[in-house]
Amino acid sequence: MYNVEAYVERCLRSLEEQDIPGNEYEIICINDGSPDDSRGVVKRLQGEFDNIILIDQENQGVSVARNHGIEKAAGKYLMMVDPDDYMKPDILKERLDLMDRYHLDVGLIGYTILDEAMEEEYHYDPLYNTADVITGVQLINKLMRDEITEEVRDPHRSVSMFFRREFLNSFDLRYLVNVPYLEDGELLARTMCLAERTSFMNGQVYMRTTRPGSATHSRLYYSEKSRDGFLKAAYNLHSFKLQYCRDKEQKGYINTSIIHFTLLSITSLEPWHYFRNYSRLRTDLKGGVLRKLDTEGCSERYRKMSRHYNRSIHCFYLYWIFYRMIQSVKIIIKYSVLNRIRRTNG
Repeated sequence: MYNVEAYVERCLRSLEEQDIPGNEYEIICINDGSPDDSRGVVKRLQGEFDNIILIDQENQGVSVARNHGIEKAAGKYLMMVDPDDYMKPDILKERLDLMDRYHLDVGLIGYTILDEAMEEEYHYDPLYNTADVITGVQLINKLMRDEITEEVRDPHRSVSMFFRREFLNSFDLRYLVNVPYLEDGELLARTMCLAERTSFMNGQVYMRTTRPGSATHSRLYYSEKSRDGFLKAAYNLHSFKLQYCRDKEQKGYINTSIIHFTLLSITSLEPWHYFRNYSRLRTDLKGGVLRKLDTEGCSERYRKMSRHYNRSIHCFYLYWIFYRMIQSVKIIIKYSVLNRIRRTNG
């Protein structure tokens, strides 16, 4: 919790409106040195509900906070919930039964994204056969195929998922510290690479909100702190690949994730910052194991971007600027056509 006083009660009450007894699950709230009264809201609700646990820590960011919660957790399964989001009522029992019945390491559930007016902006409900137990890499590949055909929003996240705690602990799977942006994606890559039993669990039950001032809707992506985090994630995943990846599917998935974070360290640089930081960027990227990206098992899209990067950082950045320009033109044309249709029909 950090500056979520206005949202955390809604979140907690939604987590209490479930179809299993309150003494069978715990809600762990990590107060990450929040300067507002988020802590006071939780203390008040602790007087109403017995299963809320409050942990205070100095402000250290979401990765440390979630790791702290994982260490404290006693349950068989874990679920990460952002305090400005909430859950639909009476959804836990069915999904926990599925986790048990199929001995899943990870279960993915559907989610809805709400805009600032709390109107539905997007939803993802995979509607797969819940008895279809597959590896984590196979599940992610299905999700990525959906992304191509259905424009899946935010596939690199660890909310709206159930994790078996013993599985996470057996591989010491924790969020990488000092990755302030897309820390979910880095952990997800390692987790799904190692997960042997995963499945989709149908239903749009996790409600994601759009909050002004959140990390996703701030300038954090363009900060030096985020660029350092992207590089740290890429290097960590490279080490992970050498230690754990054995088959072609695993290597292809992790290669894609390494490419993703490596290129984010470049695309997060705005043009006037790119040339100013180029010397340091070249040292960080081309002076080590990321000097040439491995594209084995990757999609054509990632192969194409990597070919430009492997020629030179400049080559990739120019390609990226041109790509962004083309996308912007397409969006302008799309909205121009839509407005013309509205005027014609209106």
